[in-house]
Amino acid sequence: MKNVIVRSLSGIVYIALIVGALLAGGWWWYALTAVLTVFATLEYQRMAAIKAGAPLPVLTAALDMSATVILWGVAPLLGYSPAILPAVAVILVVCLLARLSLALCQKHGDAFTAAGLSVLGVFYIGVPMSLLNIAMATHPAAGTAILCMFVLIWLNDTGAFCVGSLMGKHRLCERLSPKKSWEGFWGGMAVCIIAAGVFAVLTGGSVVVCALYGAVVSLLATWGDLFESLLKRAVGVKDAGNIIPGHGGVLDRVDSLLFVAPASVVFYVFLL
Repeated sequence: MKNVIVRSLSGIVYIALIVGALLAGGWWWYALTAVLTVFATLEYQRMAAIKAGAPLPVLTAALDMSATVILWGVAPLLGYSPAILPAVAVILVVCLLARLSLALCQKHGDAFTAAGLSVLGVFYIGVPMSLLNIAMATHPAAGTAILCMFVLIWLNDTGAFCVGSLMGKHRLCERLSPKKSWEGFWGGMAVCIIAAGVFAVLTGGSVVVCALYGAVVSLLATWGDLFESLLKRAVGVKDAGNIIPGHGGVLDRVDSLLFVAPASVVFYVFLL
């Protein structure tokens, strides 16, 4: 019971921070995504070091973090000059080449695995966060769409948990997540589709497109959750971190977001 209370309170605080940052906009939103990006990267680096068999050298960890933060910082800097985009591309290429060069100097652990995981981590975390920031910076109504995205992710989790707890019999992917069931997956998707349809009716949008978006959110949210479970299984940890009481780490909270965000930006820009 105590763990349920702690988990619920942590979840409420997390939701309040996201809603508050979206409503405030501007640097409040960037500050929140910066915190999420940095802590998620630190947790990912910890798991990558376990998998590689040796702690990441300080210079390597700093380079990986810098590349991820540079991606995050595209949107805040766009207001100063459009030339920031090619500049960021050049800097990221330099960071990539530098990271691969550092792999040649690594004396402990599996240097090849460490280098591959470094590159994966930069794009796994940096790109989705950057896309959300760019959407907020360039589209006046993006805050509403992003809030809708978060609500659908939360509803998918809630629907999947409730239906899975009541009716779940067939395991979705027992190797990675023993508690997930196909019944829960379809339940979460049904809730997402219905909620997206209601949103379309209230805003005057296309019910078909919004329902399709709800299905995509459900699918990618589950996929993102399973992918992070794959990472944790690969290194033998239960949670990516322990910074959020009852929930684990930041990466455990944003795993679905990292897969849903790119698709959401595409839907918002081209379809919604």
